[in-house]
Amino acid sequence: MGSVKKIEKSDLQTFCDDVYTELAGMRMKLIAVTDELSLNYGDDTVPFTTFKRHLNELAEQIEWKLQILSHACPFDWKGSKEKVESVVSVRETDTGLGPDFSGGYLGG
Repeated sequence: MGSVKKIEKSDLQTFCDDVYTELAGMRMKLIAVTDELSLNYGDDTVPFTTFKRHLNELAEQIEWKLQILSHACPFDWKGSKEKVESVVSVRETDTGLGPDFSGGYLGG
């Protein structure tokens, strides 16, 4: 029988970070190549239209693998450190200018 090596949590998170970074880089390269080919050859040329679908499929497959990775890695793994957003885009709520009252019983 084979033995199972106990993997440290930090090693697993490092592995997840490394795989995520590499796959995300591949996906971004495919998107960049598609955009570059579009600029160089035009959207209506036969070579571009032939390979555009394949390049998009590869990028979508990698995105799917990234989603699988996010579910397979530990629950407290937050993804690659490069992808962390530090800006919040939530608007402040309006407080209103009218009188302050509760939504409780108003009847008589």
